[in-house]
Amino acid sequence: MLKTSSRSYVCWRCAFRTVRPDATFARSNVTSLQNATPNVQVASSIPIWRRSLATVQHPASDRDASDEPLRAEEGQKEKRLPIRERLRKWDEEHRDAAKSILTDIAYVGELSNSFTRPQNVSMAQFDVSSPLFSGDELEDLRSDDAVLKLGDMVEMSSEGSRRPMMAICLGRINGYEHFYTSSGKWFTGLGIKTLFVVKEFAEPAELEAVIAELPSNDTPTELINTLRDLGHSPSRSAGASLLRKMLQFSHDSEAVYQANAGTLDAASAFIGDPVKHRYLTLHEIATLLLPESYQNHGNFRPIALYAVHRALMQDEAFFRPLRQAGHRSSYLFEISPLSEVRVVQNVENMVRKYLENETRRLSGHTVEASPIHGFITTARSMIDQSRKNRKWTNNGIIGPSASSTTAITPTEQQWSPTDLELLQFMELWACYQKFPNYSRLQCLGSTILRALDRYQDAEALTPSAGWTFLQEVGWIPPWEIPARYKVRFPDVEIQRGGGYVRPWSFPGTFDEHLKGDAFKSTRKILKDLTVYCIDAESTTDIDDGVSVERTSNPSQYWVHVHVADPASSIMAGTPVAQYAELIPQTIYLPGHFERMLPDKLSQERFSLAPNRPTLTFSALVDKDGNVLDQKITPGTLEKVVYMTGEDVASAIEEHRQEPIEVGGEISLGPIPRAQPPERVMTRPGDLTKDQKNELALLRELGTAIQAKRLSKGATPFYLPRPSVEAFFDRVSHGNTDSFASIDGDPSIRVTYQQSSGTDLVSHIMQLAGEVAARWCHERGIPIPYRTQPYAMRNAALVQQYTRDVFYPLLNEGTRPADHHWRQLRALLGNDAVSTTAGPHFTLGVDMYTKATSPLRRYSDLIVHWQIEAALLEEERRGSSLVGNTYDSFLPFTRERLDRMLPMLRLREKQASSLSNQDGNEQWILQALVRAWRFGEAELPETFRFTVVHVAGRQHILGRLNWFEQPALLRADALNDLAKMADVCYGDVFEVKLKDVNVHSKQILVEAVGMLEKAESGRPPVALADKEGASIQAETI
Repeated sequence: MLKTSSRSYVCWRCAFRTVRPDATFARSNVTSLQNATPNVQVASSIPIWRRSLATVQHPASDRDASDEPLRAEEGQKEKRLPIRERLRKWDEEHRDAAKSILTDIAYVGELSNSFTRPQNVSMAQFDVSSPLFSGDELEDLRSDDAVLKLGDMVEMSSEGSRRPMMAICLGRINGYEHFYTSSGKWFTGLGIKTLFVVKEFAEPAELEAVIAELPSNDTPTELINTLRDLGHSPSRSAGASLLRKMLQFSHDSEAVYQANAGTLDAASAFIGDPVKHRYLTLHEIATLLLPESYQNHGNFRPIALYAVHRALMQDEAFFRPLRQAGHRSSYLFEISPLSEVRVVQNVENMVRKYLENETRRLSGHTVEASPIHGFITTARSMIDQSRKNRKWTNNGIIGPSASSTTAITPTEQQWSPTDLELLQFMELWACYQKFPNYSRLQCLGSTILRALDRYQDAEALTPSAGWTFLQEVGWIPPWEIPARYKVRFPDVEIQRGGGYVRPWSFPGTFDEHLKGDAFKSTRKILKDLTVYCIDAESTTDIDDGVSVERTSNPSQYWVHVHVADPASSIMAGTPVAQYAELIPQTIYLPGHFERMLPDKLSQERFSLAPNRPTLTFSALVDKDGNVLDQKITPGTLEKVVYMTGEDVASAIEEHRQEPIEVGGEISLGPIPRAQPPERVMTRPGDLTKDQKNELALLRELGTAIQAKRLSKGATPFYLPRPSVEAFFDRVSHGNTDSFASIDGDPSIRVTYQQSSGTDLVSHIMQLAGEVAARWCHERGIPIPYRTQPYAMRNAALVQQYTRDVFYPLLNEGTRPADHHWRQLRALLGNDAVSTTAGPHFTLGVDMYTKATSPLRRYSDLIVHWQIEAALLEEERRGSSLVGNTYDSFLPFTRERLDRMLPMLRLREKQASSLSNQDGNEQWILQALVRAWRFGEAELPETFRFTVVHVAGRQHILGRLNWFEQPALLRADALNDLAKMADVCYGDVFEVKLKDVNVHSKQILVEAVGMLEKAESGRPPVALADKEGASIQAETI
């Protein structure tokens, strides 16, 4: 039963007036000393952000009764002291009794105490990363459930929270989402990550009473943070109906669980595979576990889905939700094989037995040797051997090689089967980070590290320390990228040290599974066209080129995009197609390059070259950029010119100035010279006059086409981002069975990714995606359309925001800030991959698909398969398929493709995140650690730290002026330069590095000066925010 609050409701304005101007809300700085002796002043090594628990034993007094009056007088004086002074005095007198415990409000990346505060909203996860750009388009790596609307209910939790709570979305104020939780608390966040959403749980009218008691739209962010710190929330009476509704949902869901507890608690027995991982959506799992009576019209009721969700989340070994794999209807669970779970269970039993034996041994009992003892002996030997050549660090990576002597690594035979099982568990714990932070299984890895007696200097025995242990024993190389283990590619094995292993269980070679060219007799020989393939010299897979063809109308031209055509020889569903689907996008992560297609096929058979097949996407365009007609034609290339973007710009005298100038480079180790390209490159001086004119005409037409897109609200350009190159010339890398034997370290170069030198490529390649989408849409062909469905509701606001906010910033040469991107993303919503065509506002097109990279992206290959099947069907019928409604002749029917897209989206996101986000950033952090800790490159003494978000009184998120790296400034690292209550968006601090951790992907900084104070306490109000209610009703 819900109870009303015992204290009267105080509105937020009155609450804020009670705060003194100099009040602070920083954490307690109670000094904690462990094992200190009485009357000895010892500097504490325990951070002041750890809370303390004191257990006091008062010594017997040696004073006589005559001292009683004096003690009574002293007691009266003590009572008159302010409470803080009395506590400080008590702390001084009882230093030896203070014992440090984990805080129950942990910072990002820390272990948390989930027992004293099992339900912790302040630790909820947020997505505050900048948008990503891949080539010529915005790449959305957020979970598709991240966009919420007014009245949606979400499960809100954090990695360190044992018990989640429900919360209802109240809309957006100044770019921040506001929630009302099932505990009656008001909560704000940025792009919250959630695993369970009930759409339209509450009607807007039901939220009015709660929203009326929130701060208004023009309330500064620092005031909102202060109110949250004061515990201000809407009154319970205002939220009573919402609280009852959320409570009833929980009760109904619990009733479903209790009615099916036997099945849900044994879910692994119904779903688990003996040796393979499985990947199923929540809906698919519910179908396997629950009776049909819980479905309405084929869809499960939310209470039933939530019952299954909570049951799966309680199993810490079998089920793991893939947090970046959400989609519109559900999200995916990774289901561990029974063999992997047995490893966890065996190690749990071994560790328990080991601890019991150690306890008995210390008590003087004779005990049998534990299997762990043999593991400890071998592991210690290898760790000691490693540290002769590489220093251990607390930075989530071991140090660089100190000598040229190759360390000798024991072979696998020196590890017993039990040892290998323990190492497999450590890999699950530290590499895959399989267990949630609140799991009891977390302590197993920590216990093993403690037993090794080699990690006393570790701040905590976390998975980060376990990662360095695996590096020291040679299980993984010193430069391994943790992001590779974050989410597995289904059915693909990670090869420790580099690359992936995809199963190939078919007879013969890849070539033997190809068929003859489906269009061999009908291909058009492109004799009269010169095809320009514009790529960097280092590019090895050439999958697109452009050409232009004049018409009888001097103001109209056919613009052709010629794309490599592997689909004409690789049939859908064949072994080669299955091989490509496992890693559906080429991975460009340094040191771990992995092609989607087999190397031999990609380069030697399908990469564009004279006399090779192509699928040509053509658009009839006028000089104003209007697309008048389109067609798709199989062809064969004859004249091919290979050029770089810079050479094209030089040839046509294109003087493009980047709107945002960025620079900076850092190198560690000798950088080898670039290898000469394998193809013959054409230089500007080699072009004929006609060829130069064709390139200039292509640029002119591309610019006109882009102007049309910009008028529809397209994002005008794509921010350069930091990129990394790693060179392994100095590395001697061998394997003794499963263990690495390594000498030397890769050279690393970090710089900003440069544009191609000309706009011609990006503008024309997008045109091919438009042509493919429109051609398929007219014929009723289901393909993976790229859409932004939420943006359709805000079309006018998107256009207004880009026109009135983005374009002026670019014209001034100003880089759009994080809050600009947040606001734009709030208006756009998430990208979606769907079999239904729709607008893509970021690109400024009515419909769009990706079709120009079938050598490196599986979704493009699907588009080609569908198009080519339609072309063959038109040839068979002798007529066009325009207006067609049948799909039986296609490799993928609409129903089948709808089932495939969630898993395809998951794999694409993983590959993109690995190449462009997490993996790239962890290489940058490796370079930072090697430069900072080991002096391998010069770094500035201090950095500029620009505040992008203030998380209440806990910490400050910001960006460094060093490759735009995100960093964390904690309250205790402000060094009295400012109070947390006074820090606001846009403030700039001078900071120095305090800690860097590659494994947890975190940079901690310490303030040494205040450089700039922002004029306003919150991000500038976006134009769209001025619409207020319309944004809350339509966008969120």
